[in-house]
Amino acid sequence: MTKRRGVTEKDKATKAAKTTKTIRTYVANSSRDYNKERDERREEGSEHEQDNLHGQDVDIGEGNNRQDDDIERIILDMLPEQEERNIEKERRENEKKEMERRDKERREKERREKERREKERKRKREERGIGERKIKNKKKMKMMKASEEEIPVQFGAMTNQLQICNWLVLHPSVLHLANKMLDASTKQPSTNLPLTTSTSSPSDNDNYRLIDEEMKCLFLRTRNLPDHAFDKITQKIFGHDAYQSVAKSINERYRKSFSNYRYQLKNVLSTLVKEFRQIVESGYTESSDPTDEEVNNFISREVVLKRILSRYVSAIDFTKLSETSLDKLIEFSRKCFKIVWVETESANIKEKVKELDVITEDLEIPSRSGRNIASSLKLHLFS
Repeated sequence: MTKRRGVTEKDKATKAAKTTKTIRTYVANSSRDYNKERDERREEGSEHEQDNLHGQDVDIGEGNNRQDDDIERIILDMLPEQEERNIEKERRENEKKEMERRDKERREKERREKERREKERKRKREERGIGERKIKNKKKMKMMKASEEEIPVQFGAMTNQLQICNWLVLHPSVLHLANKMLDASTKQPSTNLPLTTSTSSPSDNDNYRLIDEEMKCLFLRTRNLPDHAFDKITQKIFGHDAYQSVAKSINERYRKSFSNYRYQLKNVLSTLVKEFRQIVESGYTESSDPTDEEVNNFISREVVLKRILSRYVSAIDFTKLSETSLDKLIEFSRKCFKIVWVETESANIKEKVKELDVITEDLEIPSRSGRNIASSLKLHLFS
């Protein structure tokens, strides 16, 4: 408070001195101008006029002195009010600066606190992530250790049952031996036969190749094969009745094959849909939705045989396939393409593709073996 009062008194003295100096300068200038005018009149006027002017000079001089005194008194009266206004102005400015300083400190404190909380959250997330990774790594190591103990060397690089099934398809003798072991394990102990490690006969290998071929021909007729059809085809090829464990094992294997066929078909169609979307985005078609003509041009006979159905037509004897059957397969492929174009959910695609069985289920699909079991099989028992 002492510092501010000292500064105010100094300012007061300085301003008062400047004001007084200005007023005195004004009065001095006024007197100088008057004296000049008086001298000029003396030179031109008479003595009588000079006496009158002398009297006026005395009056003006006294008036000027009184005027100086009045101005000084007014200035002295104004100085306390001006001082109070200056003090009030300075006080408001100081308060404003203090508020700005406090506001700045508050914002800076909030910013530091926000950074601290963010760092703390980040540290906790990192710690939690490290903990989760450790748990996952432990589980993975346990699974790997269990896999090494339980899975044979041949299956060590395989990650799912489908890969194992595909390996067994390429090694039917192993599958046949496993079926024999399963069949033997379900019989009474008194009737068990000694197990051997001999490989299956050539006729068994031929039977597995034959059923693979007939299943592909069946898939071209229907994507929703009923259970009795699996039983019937297994009985015709292997001679096993449906209740036997060997027949059940074979049927289960080819149910998975059928599921894999559907999955592969959907993948090929999805790839073709992506290719056609690129054509649409490039502006080579007039509308975003393909017309029948555009689909027919895009899904040509060559695309059907070499891409969409290439996995299955390898089992067909094309020398005996009628043109009508081929046209129906092409029609089926184009409608499948339209389904995948519109639908995005796999479940919906699967069901709608199954509905297309009405196009192909009555077709005759001659197999390369000449057995034509798939074509002679009755799909609907009560139709």
